[in-house]
Amino acid sequence: MSEPRIPLPMDLEPDEQLILIGKRHWIELLQSSLVFLVIGVISAAIALIRAAGVEFFYLREGITRPLTDPLTIALSTLLLVLIALWARGEAKKERRKDVFWRNPDILYAAAILALGVAIWFRLSGGELIVVDPAYARPSDAINIVLIVTTLLMLLAVAYLYNDWRNDVLIVTNKRVIYDEEIMFVRHVRQQILIDDIQQVNVRADTYQATLFGYGKIIIRSFSPRTLEFDFAAKPREIEKAIMDQVRNLRRRQEPNLLRALIEDQVYGNKQPQPSAPSIKVRPQRFPVPALYPPNPEILPDRIIWRPSWVYVMIQLLRPLGGFAATMFVLAILLQFNLIDDVLAALIVLAAILFFGFWGWWIREALIHDNYILTRTDIIDVDRRPLGPENSRRAQLIAIQNISFDVSFVERLLGLGTVVIETGGAAGGKFTFDHVPDPRGVQATINDYLTDFRKHEKERQLQDSLALLRQYDQLQREHGEKMDRASFEKAVEELIGRSLNRQSQSPNAYGSTSPNGAVNARSEVATHLRRVARLARRRAAIRALRERMRRRNHEQPS
Repeated sequence: MSEPRIPLPMDLEPDEQLILIGKRHWIELLQSSLVFLVIGVISAAIALIRAAGVEFFYLREGITRPLTDPLTIALSTLLLVLIALWARGEAKKERRKDVFWRNPDILYAAAILALGVAIWFRLSGGELIVVDPAYARPSDAINIVLIVTTLLMLLAVAYLYNDWRNDVLIVTNKRVIYDEEIMFVRHVRQQILIDDIQQVNVRADTYQATLFGYGKIIIRSFSPRTLEFDFAAKPREIEKAIMDQVRNLRRRQEPNLLRALIEDQVYGNKQPQPSAPSIKVRPQRFPVPALYPPNPEILPDRIIWRPSWVYVMIQLLRPLGGFAATMFVLAILLQFNLIDDVLAALIVLAAILFFGFWGWWIREALIHDNYILTRTDIIDVDRRPLGPENSRRAQLIAIQNISFDVSFVERLLGLGTVVIETGGAAGGKFTFDHVPDPRGVQATINDYLTDFRKHEKERQLQDSLALLRQYDQLQREHGEKMDRASFEKAVEELIGRSLNRQSQSPNAYGSTSPNGAVNARSEVATHLRRVARLARRRAAIRALRERMRRRNHEQPS
């Protein structure tokens, strides 16, 4: 499962590694295509039976059969069994409140009636099935319809197979992507960053799911965003791959970032500043650059997307078509001399002004429909011609999901729609409509979001370091902590005081102790050990409190 069987439907970033491609289980394909398979098999079977000359319910004149006929005995036995089962159900008086065609009484009655008719038909000399080459009809109209029906069902199954094959869950070391492609309809891609994943659940709560080994993957993020992948093959393997990446990222991320920040902020070893996020889109240029700016327009502090010029030209077909239709009608009127030349000139001038203004309005409205990305925000600016403007803004930290939606026609034209879901005070969706290269737009926004979150963590760690500095300063002011020079000075003073006490204290023989220096050093050592034990105890208490705080923070809500 770790080796992809299909071409990867996306481009990975330079430092991004493919971990796993999760596929849907074959049971999902069977369920979705079962109706078409059954219809195709039945149509093919009937066509073959009719081509072989098989007849159903053939009545032979003047022939009767006794009750001892083997097939009649078998049908009669089956009839008695059905009657007994029906009577047993009636005795229990358990009736289901359901639609009438699922009512057991109706089903039993229909089956008993059908068997009764079959037995009567056999006793009257009829044959349920007769094979006679004289009745072969391999190429009549009915068989042709059956063959065409079979082919259509096979095409439907092939289409469903391609749709089933293209639905994948891609796990990399940076994100989890759900890629769904419906052939000739649209292409949808959703993703969750590894850094944003809170928990991964596997739901396999049916016997068939346990028996065949499939389940539903539910990926929850720290935001309300949830990604679901139903009928996943080997769901436990997918869950393990995702959670391994989550643990690896958090194990690798925090110490490295904290170490670099301490080196920078505390010891003054400046780290090289990271470059700006990469831009994964190529500017789309109009053949006449003066009429439409590059898309996207890359500025030093922002990236500006607009609807693709291809979409603009499609919208301009309305005024162009209206002008062409007006000219066509005007030409017919002039051909039959229904209007004079002066009136025709006035109509042409009015049409140029009206349709020209209409086209200018469409172009201005679309060229000023801007989707802006900065290092900290996304902005949607909708400015109408001649002034009115509406804008929305949200911080990148509010982004919960980035997806794109590309229809079949849009894929041919190289454009699509990118949807950015945000939470918090901003709320709602930011929709980048009809932008060129939607995959590149999604990847670029994703890189900017990753960069923003990295710097957001740096800012949080800087606040923590500032708090630690203040705490350290207060410890020094209250005498709970001292620097190296102060510590050495205090030790020397303590040794001196101890020596003075020992020299002034007479022993039992009325003289000072010759081992005064040794006793002083022993007293100092005992005191330092006591201070060290207290320091270790305080450090252990702080570490335990920090661990409990992190556990409460990471516990799923």
